[in-house]
Amino acid sequence: MPLPDPLSADWSQPHRGYRFSQDSVLLAHSAPQFLAGIAADFGAGCGVVGLEALAAGRLRGADGLYLVEAQPLFSPFLKYNAQRARRLVPDSPPLKILVKDWRALKPEDLGGKISYLTANPPYFAPGRGRSPREERLWGREERRGGLSSLLRQAAALLAPQGALSLSWPRARLPELLAGLSAHSFAPSSFAFPSRRGDSLILLQALWRPKG
Repeated sequence: MPLPDPLSADWSQPHRGYRFSQDSVLLAHSAPQFLAGIAADFGAGCGVVGLEALAAGRLRGADGLYLVEAQPLFSPFLKYNAQRARRLVPDSPPLKILVKDWRALKPEDLGGKISYLTANPPYFAPGRGRSPREERLWGREERRGGLSSLLRQAAALLAPQGALSLSWPRARLPELLAGLSAHSFAPSSFAFPSRRGDSLILLQALWRPKG
C-alpha cells in the first residue's frame, strides 16, 4: 500500500500530549469511499482519522460522523478541526463530537447501530509506552481497555455486516486474529503500508453475528 499524498489540511493538535502519527493518516486513507449509515472514530484525539478521511473524499454518503474522545484536552482541537473539515467539504455529513469514554457508549448515543467504526488504538500494554509525559501515555498504552474491550464494544455498536477498520502492530497479529474470531468479525482485507516495513497492519473486518 503506497503512502497517501500530503495531508488534506494542517489539522490542529496539542503541542503537548499525544500527537498523531503517520499511522493515523494511513488509516484515514483506507476508509471506504462510499458509506450508507453512521460512522464513528473511537479515541479520535484531534479528529485526524475521521476528518482526514472526509477531506480526502472518503465516507461519502454517510449519515453522520461521530468523533469520540475521552480526554477533554482535545475538545478545542476537535471543534476547530471539525469546522475546518466543513469548510473543506461543504457537503460533509453531520459531525458530532462526544467527550466520552468509548467503553460507556450505547447505540442511542450514536443515533442507533452504526455502519462503520475506525480506531487507531494504543499499541502497548500499560507500563510499556516509553514516554516521560503522562498525557502522551494515554494515547500509547491500553489504559482504557485493550483489544478485547474494543472488539466487544464494536460488536455491540455495529449493525450486522458493519465494518471495523483498525491499525495494529504486526507483532501482535495472532492476538488480533483470535480476538476477531471471538467477537464474530470476519477479516475482509489486510494492508501493509510501504516504508513501514512489516511493523503495521491496516485491517478491515465485517461484523457477522452468529445465529
